[in-house]
Amino acid sequence: DYKYYYLNKEYKMPKQMKFYEPSEEVVRVTHSKKSSERMIFPHDGPWTEIEEDKYDDFLEYLDKIGASLPEVMNKRRTLRFLTANNYNNKKTWTNIEQHLDWREDIRPIILTTDMKKLIDAGYMYIHGRDNNFRPLCFSNTKLLTQFDMDIDECIRVAWFLCFYMIDHLSIRGKVENWIFVSDLGGLSMSKIPTKQLKKFMVEAQDHLKGRVRKFFYFNTTFGLRAIWTMISPFIDKMIKEKMVIKKDQTDEQLLELAHPSQIEEKYGGEAENVVQYWPPIKVSDEYGVDQDCIVGEVESEASLLDQENNSKSKKTKKSKKSKKSQKGANAPPVKMEDVVVEEAGHVVVNETDGVGQAPPRGRESIKPIGGN
Repeated sequence: DYKYYYLNKEYKMPKQMKFYEPSEEVVRVTHSKKSSERMIFPHDGPWTEIEEDKYDDFLEYLDKIGASLPEVMNKRRTLRFLTANNYNNKKTWTNIEQHLDWREDIRPIILTTDMKKLIDAGYMYIHGRDNNFRPLCFSNTKLLTQFDMDIDECIRVAWFLCFYMIDHLSIRGKVENWIFVSDLGGLSMSKIPTKQLKKFMVEAQDHLKGRVRKFFYFNTTFGLRAIWTMISPFIDKMIKEKMVIKKDQTDEQLLELAHPSQIEEKYGGEAENVVQYWPPIKVSDEYGVDQDCIVGEVESEASLLDQENNSKSKKTKKSKKSKKSQKGANAPPVKMEDVVVEEAGHVVVNETDGVGQAPPRGRESIKPIGGN
């Protein structure tokens, strides 16, 4: 089971990523003259005058209705929900309450045998990063028609990957989004697993705020594209700008977003097509990042290796001291079956009551998905 919770250090933190500062165009994406969307929510701002005013208005609204924000909902997290709800105070508060309740219900995600099979088959996987270090997430939707799985398990696989990217592949205030590519494999409308997709899209709309920079849907049928053409004039410009629906298996916009070495050949890139889908690994050292966004001196591989060796040496000495101090203790070893994903992807010892459910905890200790 270890491989499902394994974290590749080189992929988690490319050496350039430590010195990366997103441009204003990445922090706030402009969709039209009157429409823009904040995609990065730094620790302490800075926030625009409008954001400051809207946040104060929201706090006044909560005071009037006799409510207060839980401790976990700091300013950055609250603004993520406020902006996603177009600063509608009532909708925002309802959304936050629903999110925290849902957050209690869904965690911890314990991968079942069927869920592991779906991951191994490549239903959803992470491959490469774009030119702003955002992870590239791929979905082979057609695979859902080959597995007779419970809808909730399919959805949990998707959330497992979302949590993995938020917790391990992002940096608060710098890299907070990803690119999503769905390969529909030419499925007709009648064969598309609409129940699974609809349920996840509803949950994602409620709980993923400003997390996906771009959606690509490849290998779509004429019927699906025709429906999109009919309904797109009525769709919010912000959503429409994010979506690309193509008959083909690649698109110029995807190739502009990422260096070709980060993208598989089948999607128009130069990287070998993936045959082992998990765990994610570093694909290439080439990211195509704007060098004006690299602030400071990128350390050499040798320097980084020396730091890593020194760190390992300190940990070894600390471990030996710890073993001496614990001599005579009879603590049982942790078994792999006792390891689960807790708090959106962290590996911890299972504290279940024997039926696969973690002990209940109050909202104050719940870390929101939008909390990164």
